[in-house]
Amino acid sequence: MASLLYTYRSCVKALPQLPDSMKHSQADLYLETYQVLDLEMSRLREIQRWQASAASKLAADMQRFSRPERLVNGPTVTHFWSMLKLLDVLLQLDHLKNAKASIPNDFSWYKRTFTQVSTQWQDTDTMREELDDLQIFLSTRWAILLNLHAEMFRTNTVEDILQVLIVFCVESLELDFALLFPERHTLLRVLPVLVVLATSSEKESESLYKRVKINRLLNIFKNDPVIPAFPDLHLSPAAMLKELSSYFQNFSSQIRLLTLPAPHEIPPRELQDYQRHYLILNHMGTIRAEHDDFSIRFASAMNQMITLKSSDGADNDWSRDIKGNMYDTVVEGFQLLSRWTGRIWEQCAWKFSRPCKEPPISDSQQDSATFFDYEKV
Repeated sequence: MASLLYTYRSCVKALPQLPDSMKHSQADLYLETYQVLDLEMSRLREIQRWQASAASKLAADMQRFSRPERLVNGPTVTHFWSMLKLLDVLLQLDHLKNAKASIPNDFSWYKRTFTQVSTQWQDTDTMREELDDLQIFLSTRWAILLNLHAEMFRTNTVEDILQVLIVFCVESLELDFALLFPERHTLLRVLPVLVVLATSSEKESESLYKRVKINRLLNIFKNDPVIPAFPDLHLSPAAMLKELSSYFQNFSSQIRLLTLPAPHEIPPRELQDYQRHYLILNHMGTIRAEHDDFSIRFASAMNQMITLKSSDGADNDWSRDIKGNMYDTVVEGFQLLSRWTGRIWEQCAWKFSRPCKEPPISDSQQDSATFFDYEKV
């Protein structure tokens, strides 16, 4: 579904326009256009139905643990991750839908052609209701998150489990404990949404900030002002908090969170620090050293394994130590690969969030122009 939204292109622009000499075939063209657009809209309807079902299940899952006494027997860490990953999928679908200006344009043509071709059909009331629901879904920014919020608070409040999830996210990010880059990015993407959902009233805000000091949240959002999304899109926690505050009125009083700078608002002094952090060029020496050191230790561990296989009646403790060392080395290798891959994703997100608008001042005019052309692309 994410791929479908990401690759969506305007159908209307590809459809032929009738010349004046063929105006008598207008009805046929409307029917053909409707059939083409109906196929695309049926896929968007499927996304609408799926997100409604997923939001309902996620809300029901959270309501099972919506009181402190129910947290005694769960949820487990695996359960935490299942809830966070489902929330992340809903968030990314919403973000992709928001990014596609061609979808509402195609829908307006679809509705217009439906009006023309349905005049001869029987009982179109149900179809019109579905069309109206789909129009609201496609034209409303963050419609999926708003629907999730409505599902969550339909029967009873879920602030307790939301706060538990926020604490889990914050502690995982601060400790950076065995997080691969997709998991780290998942936590960074969902944390702003969880904070907005959990501050549904002033009382709940106070309760949240007793468990998680606001400075801890601010530090996380400042350390990662841009987060990779699907696949070359990016999310900014500061921009998300500001935009969602207009839909969640109780959150609009959270001044310290709402005054965080978006990527294009970062002051020049801080900008240099972020450039040093995000651009891989500044970390190549460290990465090469890590790679060379790991390669030597990995080759040594492999040699020990070969020696172990060739020796008969090896001591059990010695054998266990060699195999344990091999296991730890392989795990470390995957963690290094994950860290380096994450750096590539994060540099891309940073560059997409701050494209070069003017050629930098340079001694060489040619180098300057080349750099500017590259950034424009």
